[in-house]
Amino acid sequence: MIVLAAIGGLAWWGHHHEWSLPKFSDLTGSEKETGVLWCDEHGVAEADCISCNSDLMPKGELFGWCKEHGVHECVLHNPQLSQLSEVPEINQDDLDRASEAIAAYPRTKNDPGCKMHLRRIQFPSIESIDQAGVDIKLVDRGPVVETIKTTGEIVYDPTRVARLSSRSGGTVWKVEKNVGDKVQQGDLLALVDAVEVGRLKSRLLQALAQLELDTKTLERVSRLGGSVIPEKKIQEAEAAKSETEYEVESAVQALSNLGLPIQLDDVKGKAANAVGSKLRFLGLPQSIVDSMKQANESANLIPVLSPRDGIVVSRDAVAGEVIETGKRLFTIADTSQMWLLLNVRLEESERISLGQKVVFTPDGSERETVGTLTWVSTEVDSQTRTIRVRAELTNDNGRLRNETFGAGEIILRDVQEAILVPNEAIHWEGCCHVAFVRDKDYFKDGSYKVFHTRSVRPGAVMGDNTEVIAGLLPGEVVVTKGSGILRAELLKGNLGAG
Repeated sequence: MIVLAAIGGLAWWGHHHEWSLPKFSDLTGSEKETGVLWCDEHGVAEADCISCNSDLMPKGELFGWCKEHGVHECVLHNPQLSQLSEVPEINQDDLDRASEAIAAYPRTKNDPGCKMHLRRIQFPSIESIDQAGVDIKLVDRGPVVETIKTTGEIVYDPTRVARLSSRSGGTVWKVEKNVGDKVQQGDLLALVDAVEVGRLKSRLLQALAQLELDTKTLERVSRLGGSVIPEKKIQEAEAAKSETEYEVESAVQALSNLGLPIQLDDVKGKAANAVGSKLRFLGLPQSIVDSMKQANESANLIPVLSPRDGIVVSRDAVAGEVIETGKRLFTIADTSQMWLLLNVRLEESERISLGQKVVFTPDGSERETVGTLTWVSTEVDSQTRTIRVRAELTNDNGRLRNETFGAGEIILRDVQEAILVPNEAIHWEGCCHVAFVRDKDYFKDGSYKVFHTRSVRPGAVMGDNTEVIAGLLPGEVVVTKGSGILRAELLKGNLGAG
């Protein structure tokens, strides 16, 4: 209330003391030439004032509002409007870059009814421009990167992690691998002395011995068939053999279910004593077999083997420990590829899509890791109101660690040839963005020293530079430092003084 009262009092005081906006000649510091009629409104000689005498410098054909790019007199569609010595060629890449920039992120919109782009700011001479402190820069090209910044963590790829336990309870007989050891598929991790394994082996050997006996019995009664041996006896012999064969198959299947490498063809048609020697060391590496042959160790051992290449990331097996089925003994992880889980705000989720590049920087490190977005959750977290997304990161050098927190960026746009100008070259005038472009004939003898007010559509801000989606072309010259002088003249004209 105090501030509003002060402003109102200042306005009342100015009104009663006939305050007015300064003249353009006062702002530029130019002096009237003796004997020359002067246009006080625009700060130039009346005979040379292009604002009062539009025929001195006709504006040419006007094309109006560009709905596609959101600017007036669009130079992308009408490059002849640019202030360049030669009409530039607009290729499809320039149009695609503009379309992608508009679609990638919400952009500030200009008012189609704005008339500021019709104004031209004229100076009496080059010296007056220098005296006003006006500086200029070329419109250039450069890289633009727009991202969604968020936080996340690195975890193991669960499709590349194996959590191993023994398929039968028993006692850990020997441990071969430790945390950090690299393993390959099929490598021995540990041996478990399981009573169940010995029981199944004995069951199989008994079944094989019985099958051998049943087979000989059937052969004998078959030879004596007919009137000597009743048909019922032959059928009973066949049934006994079939039952024993089923018992053999059942024992083989039970051993196979424990992970031991055995098939029915390995024992079918073989004698029990021939199978017994191989059955004792079933599934064990040759190095273990050689040591056991000398020490006459247990035949109840079941191996715990690595199912994939990777690294032992945890070990919970201790020699001599009694374990139950399901107790985790080892965790093997393939760390050559990791998952990056990020939390994206709900309002930004519409701008992400599969295949986008993701850059992650772990906490406490400046090393960036690049991956690709592979999954977007269909759920919103009920507490954080964020959406979980996943990227896959290569980790050939092994530098990425499980449960590492850090900052992630999802790349929405990565453009190398965007149109850039210094930030101070673009101004928001309440209804649209404008830039002041120097006339292409500025240095020609007898030319008018004019800057055109150009309607522009700004994009991403990259440090000291701003991307121009539409409204300017590379090579044009824009006002940067000292543009307040031009803005003051533009404002005065917008208030009705010009």
